[in-house]
Amino acid sequence: MTDAEFEQRIEIATAFEDKVAAALTERGWLAERFGQGQLSEGMRNVIKRVNTPTRWMPDIIAAKQFRAKARLIFVDAKSGEAWRNTGNHDIETAALEAAEGWEQFSGCPVYFVCSNGETITPAVFRELGVVGRYRGNGTGTPFLLMPRSASTSFNATFGPLDSWAG
Repeated sequence: MTDAEFEQRIEIATAFEDKVAAALTERGWLAERFGQGQLSEGMRNVIKRVNTPTRWMPDIIAAKQFRAKARLIFVDAKSGEAWRNTGNHDIETAALEAAEGWEQFSGCPVYFVCSNGETITPAVFRELGVVGRYRGNGTGTPFLLMPRSASTSFNATFGPLDSWAG
C-alpha cells in the first residue's frame, strides 16, 4: 500500500469514526476519539511499521450512566465496504487479537462497528469468523470473514435512534 493509499484510507476511516462517535452521542453516550486517531501523521506512519498492537487500538472510548451503574466501552470503527458485495464483514486478524487483548487489559468491552451500522463483539467474531482470501485490495494482512446475519444492529447494541437510515 502506498503512502497516498494509506492517507486516503485514514481519511475515510477518520470520517467514519466521527460518524460513530456522533451516533453514540445522539444516544446519550459520552464518546471521544481514542487510539491512533489522536496521533500525528508522523507517529501513525511509525506505528504502521512497528509490530505493535497499538496500531489496532480502539478508535473511540464511550461511557454512559445507567440506573444501576456507569458503563465504559471501546469501539473499533470499521469503514470497509466489503459487506456490500460479499454479505460478510471482514476484520484483520491483528485487529481482532488487539481487541481481545484490550478487553483483557481494560476490563471493558470492545465493539466493532461496521459502516452499515452493524456491530460485532470480538468474541462473536472469534467464534464465527472464517479465514478470508486476499484478493488484491486492502493491506494484504490476514483477515477473517463473518456473515452479516451474525451481527447486531447499532440500535440494539447502543440504544434507539436510527441515524444509519438513508
